[in-house]
Parts: sequence; structure tokens; C-alpha cells
Amino acid sequence: MNDSPFQFNPTATELRHTSDPVELVPSKRMALPQVTMEIEDVPVRRFMAKYPRFEPKLRDATAVSTYKTCARKYFFQLVLGRVPREEEVYFAWGSAYHVFRYVLEKEYGYGPERPAKFDQAKAVEAFLTAQKEGVFYWKTKSVAPAPGSKWEFMTTERLIKSFVVAFKHWQREKLQGRIEVIAIEQAFNIQMPDGSHRAGRADQMVRWNRKLWGRDFKTTTKDTKFFSRMLEPSEQFTGYTYSEAKLAGESVEGQFVEVLYNAKDTKNKKHGPEILELTTARTPWQLEEFENDQMMVNQMIKLNRDADRWPMFEPACPFCPYHSVCIKPTEQAMMAQLEMHFRVRPWDCTKINGD
Repeated sequence: MNDSPFQFNPTATELRHTSDPVELVPSKRMALPQVTMEIEDVPVRRFMAKYPRFEPKLRDATAVSTYKTCARKYFFQLVLGRVPREEEVYFAWGSAYHVFRYVLEKEYGYGPERPAKFDQAKAVEAFLTAQKEGVFYWKTKSVAPAPGSKWEFMTTERLIKSFVVAFKHWQREKLQGRIEVIAIEQAFNIQMPDGSHRAGRADQMVRWNRKLWGRDFKTTTKDTKFFSRMLEPSEQFTGYTYSEAKLAGESVEGQFVEVLYNAKDTKNKKHGPEILELTTARTPWQLEEFENDQMMVNQMIKLNRDADRWPMFEPACPFCPYHSVCIKPTEQAMMAQLEMHFRVRPWDCTKINGD
């Protein structure tokens, strides 16, 4: 039994990355989908009034980032729980890699269950199990990338090569013994001063040089220079640092961000797989500002909810999956577009499986 104070350990087949939403398929009568999270009360139902509302009271980085991007997008995705019927292949790619990293650490042992010194045989056994689970996830969840697209490199063969590169990197870390993994897939639900809750799930919590850090695994097709710009400001990484400190009862320095880089190969150059290590720290002042900003965002969302009015933020439109909805000239036409191209799958950051 793991004696770590952090006790969230789903099985590999239950793993979802970064609060992956649970698909809910409505009946022909459009019965209210069964959800486990607590939903916000709706004082007024003005816009698209016939649709049920699934806005979660527990907000994670996805919810807040979506609202900051566009209140109308927040309404479609978080309030109505509508997502595109077809998912891009990179979602399954990233989730498969997270399954691999989760199982690798779990099978080898972490916290008080880690080997006293590096165990090569156990490491190889953990790798083989993690590879099997990761490939299984990929094969059951992925869709074939379009030929000629920027995602066509996302094949089972490339995924396995990525696992091997990540394992070699992981193995060097274990041999050096510089980082101790304290918790994996650690859930948190932190109450803020205004009574609201910040929720989520951290990939890892680790100790380095006697100090506590979070660690997040990412997959990307962007180079280091581009990805580094996403470290700060970052709703996710600041929120993780804030929440992990509250959970642990001690200061958390920031986040180690370990990135698996892959991209479509060009004629003269291979683009991955490669592991990029990045670090982003936060000061006490930044965390205090984050807390106050979150409470301000909560007030702003409440204003939108009370009036059931969710303004569009037009600069975000060119990259938004709901653009095809917002361009329709009437509310009825927008609803028809939603029903045709988007399914009901409420966002629930508390879910760890599909039950």
C-alpha cells in the first residue's frame, strides 16, 4: 500500500488526460444526461432556452481559460456541454502518451514504494507494460490522420519510437536520482476565499533539491522557442502551482514541463521524437494575484449567467471550432448548426472513467 499523503491512483484504462470529458449520448427524447458533478443554478434561461445546462461549479484550467478566450465559447462548451462530433487525432496521441507515462511510473514504483536503488529489470518490465497500455489506448481511441496533413506522422510506429525516447530519458533521471516522484495523477479540489472551488488533476508532484514542484507532460509539434512562450502567463501552470501548494500544505516552486516533440519530417530533416525539458516558477506575489484574479473571473461569469448573456470575443473567432455556429443569422439557425455538428458531452473535471 502506498503511504504517500497523495492517494489518487486510477488504473491505466481509467486514465484521462487533463480532465478529459466523459461522453454522454442523449436519448431520442433528449433526456438529461447523467452527470456526477455539481451544476450551477440557472436563474434566467434566455439564450437557447430549450437546451439543458451543465455548467460545473468546480472550475479547472480548461473552464477558466475557455471563458478568458470567449464568453460565448464558454457557453457552448461548458454551459451547454457541446463538443465537435469529430475529434482531431492529436487528442488521442496526447492521451496515449499520458497513459504510457502514468503506467511507467506506477509499475516501477514511486514515493515510498520506489526501489531503493535503480532496478534495471523492473524498469524494463514497467516499460513493456506501459508501452502495451499506451498502444492499446491509441489503437482504440485514435482516428487515421488525413494523408498529407501535418498530423500524418501520428502512426503507431512513431508512437512506439516516442515511448522508447521517453523511456531512455526517464531511465537517465532514475539513474541520477535527482528527482523523487511523490504523487502521480493527483486530484485536487481547493476551496478559494470566495467559497468557489478550483479543481483538476496534476500529472505528477515531485521533489527536487528538497523543494516541491509539479510536473506536467505535454506533446507538441512546436519548437522550444514557441512552446516556451506558453509557460507564462499560463492559467494551467499558475493554477497547478497554487492548488498543489494548498493541497500539500507547503510551498510549491512551480512546474517542470516535460514536452514530447514530434512533427512531420521534411526532406532534409527529422522532427522528433525528442524530449524537451522546461521549467516555469511562480513567486508568492504571482500566486496571490492569481487567487484574486480567479475570484474576479467568478464574478464576471456570474454576471453572464444571471443575464444568460454570453458576448462573443471576435479576435478569437478565426481559430474557434464554434465559428460555424456564431456566423448564423438567427438563434434557430445557430441551434440547428449545434445539433448537426456538435454532440452533448458535458465537461466534468472530477471524472476518472467513462461510467
